[in-house]
Amino acid sequence: MVSPQETPMTLNRFLSAKLEEMQKKNPRFSMRALAQKAGISPGRLNEIFHERRPLSDHYSNRISYGLSLTQEEQVTLSSFVTVRAKRMNFQKVLENQELRLITSWEPYAILNLMKTDDFESSTEWIAKRLALSVEKTEECLNLLEAQGVIKMKNGRWLRIPSQLTTTSEIPSSAIVEGHIANLRKSEEALRTVPMEKRHFGTITMPINVAKIEEAKQMLTQFRRKMCLLLEDGPKTEVYNLSMYLYPLTDVNDRDFESPSVIASQIDSSTT
Repeated sequence: MVSPQETPMTLNRFLSAKLEEMQKKNPRFSMRALAQKAGISPGRLNEIFHERRPLSDHYSNRISYGLSLTQEEQVTLSSFVTVRAKRMNFQKVLENQELRLITSWEPYAILNLMKTDDFESSTEWIAKRLALSVEKTEECLNLLEAQGVIKMKNGRWLRIPSQLTTTSEIPSSAIVEGHIANLRKSEEALRTVPMEKRHFGTITMPINVAKIEEAKQMLTQFRRKMCLLLEDGPKTEVYNLSMYLYPLTDVNDRDFESPSVIASQIDSSTT
């Protein structure tokens, strides 16, 4: 028979003991309070506590902060990080994260929500403000943290001044999926957001195709000016500005020709 002293330490026993120590100091420090302090959803934390989800370095660091572990205790907790988690192919994971970042509107919404005046680091608060599930919100936060654009410090999410970069070229299909995600979100806004809080406009026109590049540059400059205008003063909401310029005529089987060529064709057809 194995004596209590010989009972091997498990992740569940270790975390439960540390949580009990915290509760002796503060009886109101519940599992939910730990989840909020660590920036982990209660459901995910419960899975880790009961070893239904493998502990990773990422969650080990979060829980260490939440439980105020000493340096020695942090080393002990890190020892429970699974071999499977340690052997993950980091490059592949990073590339997948980059694609998810490009094809989703949610991470960018969270990044900009962090710039609002009343931002709170609670996962539940972020989820409520963006009408997302807690699980989806946590997934996006993990993604942004892995990409090095946000970090948790003293229980608060902070943006890290940097530009998002990728380890490889982003496939055009991923960029297309990102635009489609924005279109779906705009359709939802068109149906649910009151007119006084949004603007949808469209114009159809015949164009001189030789001026497409100039038009793109003007649209880019306009977006930047609009950001400067709307970000001036108190910031309380997050908006998306999407602009699409595309042909209604079939251009797939027709090369864009110069205005002079088109003009000569018109002249010859009228003589």
